Formats: sequence, C-alpha cells, structure tokens
Amino acid sequence: MIKAKIIGKTGATLERELPANINELHHALLEMGIRKTPRSILLEGDNAAEVELTADNEIGSHLLRVFGENDTLADANTVAFVVSTAREEILDELDQNIIHNQYLTKEMLLDDIREMTQAAGPEKLTFYCPLTGQLDDGGYDEYIYVGGGFLTAYQDQIEQAIADEQPPEMGDMAQYLDRNPGVAAKLMSAVWTVEEMDGRLLGRIDCHLKEPLTAEEMADLQEEIIGQCSDGLGEGFEQRPISTDEGDLYVSYWQSGDDYFLCTEDELEEHLEPHQGIGGI
Repeated sequence: MIKAKIIGKTGATLERELPANINELHHALLEMGIRKTPRSILLEGDNAAEVELTADNEIGSHLLRVFGENDTLADANTVAFVVSTAREEILDELDQNIIHNQYLTKEMLLDDIREMTQAAGPEKLTFYCPLTGQLDDGGYDEYIYVGGGFLTAYQDQIEQAIADEQPPEMGDMAQYLDRNPGVAAKLMSAVWTVEEMDGRLLGRIDCHLKEPLTAEEMADLQEEIIGQCSDGLGEGFEQRPISTDEGDLYVSYWQSGDDYFLCTEDELEEHLEPHQGIGGI
C-alpha cells in the first residue's frame, strides 16, 4: 500500500512497507544511526533523516495526499495500519472516499473510519462500571484512595487520558473481544470512556453491534470487558498518572470486592443506590 524509504545523514538507507511494527522500525532506525523515534521523524524537512513515501496501488497513491508538513513517519504507519485493517463492512465506501480524495488530512480520514465503523453497528449497547482512584499528592508515604464522587472534578482529564489509551494505531478495542465467535461477528466497535451520573463518575463502555446479542453472547462479552478492565486496557491505564491540581491521579476501571459491577444502563439504578458512600474520598 505505502512504502517508506528513510535515508540517514550518513547515506544509510532503510526501506519498509507500511504498516510495520513500530518497535521493530525504531530498532532498525537505531541500527542505522538515527536516534529519533518514528513518532518524531517528520515526513518533510526533518533534520535527522529524509523520508520518501511511495505507493504500489491506487489507494496508496491517494492516501499520500492526507499527509502534511507536521506529520511523522509514525503517522504514515498509523494511516496504513488503520486503512489496511478496516472492517470489511466499510471497505467499499472507504475505498471510494479515498479514491475521490474526500480526506484532506489524516485526522479527517481516521475520524471518518471510526464513524463509519460505528454506523455499521446500529445496535448500541452501553455498559457501566465503578471507577476508583489513587491520589499521590506528594505529602504522604501512601496513596490516598478516592471514589467516583471525587473523580467528577477531573472528568475532562480522565476522559482525555482514557481516549489517549486507545489511539488509532492500537485498533478498535472490538478486536480484543473476540473469544466468542458470535460476539466477534456482531461487534463492530467498543470504546472505553467515562460519564458523570448522580454526582459520581462512572466508567462507560460503548459497544456498537450489527445485531443484538444472545444471552450467552451477552454474558461472554461482559466477561471479556471485565477482563479488559482488570488485566488488559484497564491495567495499563491505571498505571498512567493523570496530572491534577492535587497531585498525580491513577484511575482504575476495576476493583476487587463486592462493590464492583459491570451492567447495562437498565440495570444501573440498582447498583448505584446501595453504594453512594463510595463517591467521596
């Protein structure tokens, strides 16, 4: 689709077909003496390396038009990855949009792929779970544990942080919820975010499906989402500090104990009412 030729200041040359493994690409750059990462190497006018992008098909040729002077080698890799892994349900429309130059920037392309993918799943299913946090204010030997009530003050920062944890180059979280073939065939998109409700910040997982799930598929999807909250996406997220006025905040989508739940919106009221006490510090 897209091929990259990177020429170092010494004349050393590296050629790769995109998308490539970003870590392997970085290692190869280091071996040829380029210390900058793919995320910091500009496609135009970089002082460490010259990047030449070419295409081997019509789609690739038109994709080259979406890159600007501030885009990087990693951006080119992300675009190639997202287009090459787009769901079959949107491929015809996506190819036509690319060929007819509907996208002026990579952001327009990535946003439209996300929107088309979600639109291909007209059935929306939303799950909720409690959020807890640990605050490091720099003045104690141990973290201060906080709940959903405290977290509402930092909703914007938390929402942005969990969005950053799901970048385009990672792919849609739906691809990681594929243990049950029935779920994998129906689930088009899954996005982790947050929502304030009754003075308490909750974790929210929005799923877009082509058709409703069976009872067995629903149970399997909930189990896999809990697994992501505890050991997958959520495990990585809870280790990323979120800067606040009161110190670094670490937020968890999972916790041990009887207070934890993952439920649909219809079931939410019965979970919120008994546990309002968890909302404060």
